[in-house]
Amino acid sequence: MKYILIFILTTSFIYAQNLDSLYNAVISLHQHETNIKTPNSITTNNPPIKCGFGIIADVKRHFNDFTTEQQNNIQNVLERPILETSIVSPSGRFRIHYDRTGYNAPDYFNGIANTVQLSVDSLAMAFDSAYFFEVNYLGFDPPPSDDGDGGDDLYDVYISNLGYYGVTNWTSNNVGKNVSFIQIDNQMSDPNNFFTKGINAARVTAAHEFHHAIQVGSYSDNTEGNTYYFEITSTSMEEFVFDSVNDYYGYLSGYFKNPDRRFTYFDGSSNGGGYDRAIWNIFLKEKFEKDGDSKKGFDIIKRSWELMRNNQNSAIEAISLALSENGLSLKNTFAEFSQWVYFTGYRTKQNKYFSEANNYPLVKPIATYKYQGPKKTYMMSLKPMAHNYIVFDLSSSGINDTLVSIISNCDLKNADIYPYTGVNYDYSLLTANEDGSNQIITGYYSKLVSDKMEYLKESDVFNNEVVNGATLVREEVDFAFPQPFNYSKNQFVFFPTKTNEYGIAKLAIYSTSMNLIYNGQLPIYAAEKIIVRWDGKDNNGKKAASGIYIFVTDSDGEIITGKIAIIN
Repeated sequence: MKYILIFILTTSFIYAQNLDSLYNAVISLHQHETNIKTPNSITTNNPPIKCGFGIIADVKRHFNDFTTEQQNNIQNVLERPILETSIVSPSGRFRIHYDRTGYNAPDYFNGIANTVQLSVDSLAMAFDSAYFFEVNYLGFDPPPSDDGDGGDDLYDVYISNLGYYGVTNWTSNNVGKNVSFIQIDNQMSDPNNFFTKGINAARVTAAHEFHHAIQVGSYSDNTEGNTYYFEITSTSMEEFVFDSVNDYYGYLSGYFKNPDRRFTYFDGSSNGGGYDRAIWNIFLKEKFEKDGDSKKGFDIIKRSWELMRNNQNSAIEAISLALSENGLSLKNTFAEFSQWVYFTGYRTKQNKYFSEANNYPLVKPIATYKYQGPKKTYMMSLKPMAHNYIVFDLSSSGINDTLVSIISNCDLKNADIYPYTGVNYDYSLLTANEDGSNQIITGYYSKLVSDKMEYLKESDVFNNEVVNGATLVREEVDFAFPQPFNYSKNQFVFFPTKTNEYGIAKLAIYSTSMNLIYNGQLPIYAAEKIIVRWDGKDNNGKKAASGIYIFVTDSDGEIITGKIAIIN
């Protein structure tokens, strides 16, 4: 009994701490507009928040747990602001409230002449663009009317000094519908708080926050365990409505650094608040566009929100059902998503995978191993709806091959109910076939063993290509290329060689008068052709003069010779 009492008291203390932290967070959302002090404020090393939606959602879920004084303070800071004047957007759907002068006056154009009017007019057009795309084009239901709050039935947007991008606040009206209003920062200028600045930041905020209004007003306000998906969808709308802005780049590292963290994760920070997983919706959009259907990805996203209505499904269940209605499984689609995530940064493949992949960070592997055959088994664990990226250096075979095995855990049930319950599995890499193994590529096999095999899916990337039991053909050549090698057009010269157990070949280059200009040991590349590559610099680090040169490669005693023309 003593230990039970201690546990209860400890749990209550932790819960009280969390309430204090949440209270401070909601007060801080409007710190610039209130004199309410937060003596117990907790500082973190996380980037500044992008959107206040998650905090508002948490406060609403726990409102009855606060003290009466805290409840009164929360209600005060969440009231609609009182601002000096307003304009109606060109479409007639939005009323934009603002101050002409002073602390809250809008300035998205860095103080140029007529910045207030230009800022307000530009923001109004951004909200009209968000409405056109999200409602008229995608087909989402608009948020319900607020029955005259804010002065009329138009949707109300308030510009004030927030210190972060924006927030959507909602309340239930007398017929049980959630009516809302949006607050948006008046400058978007502080480099510590905004990845994108000025009017472009305001534009993507309009797309982001308006979809929050759509979500809670016309689909679901059930944020319990689902807040990440509210943010995934709103952040992806930024990219869909204003493709050229790309504010979401600033948040991607949260996911790319933690692909083994469950997809349903949410902690309210910029690194774990859902903004980092907007690429899931971007993946759905672009996957089907590449298949020739420009709307199918959008329709799946919209259908997932329809399936969340009336609390009938959690977000991850709704995603799975929306995919299945289109003949797709969450397991296979989630595994395909893991492949797209791998091909970013310098690994980007043009016209394949994400269209903006070269601007994305590289995914972080859970482990890197130097593999030595014939068999090695690795014991691992993976959380539900997550990926393990495992890199194997295969150079001990004498060839500079790299294998990346991606294991996806598509445990939908535990992602909702027991999100910290991982799947344990043994992963074996082999150089010979055995019972239960699958061929990755010629000469390599994998074997996955788990009592939860129904949740696991393996993808393999060999030498930067997705493979599935492919026959590997390595071509031997007897010539150097490109011919001629032109310093202004080419980065490397590739010379033929043979493979060996060390993965290294010697290269010597002579002028026609047999003067040695370069000699060295270089790694053997054997993806499609078996070659070594040279950057065109002689032993003194200088470019070779134009002319004809003789090359010699030596791979453990196997010699290949030839000529190369160089243009400097």
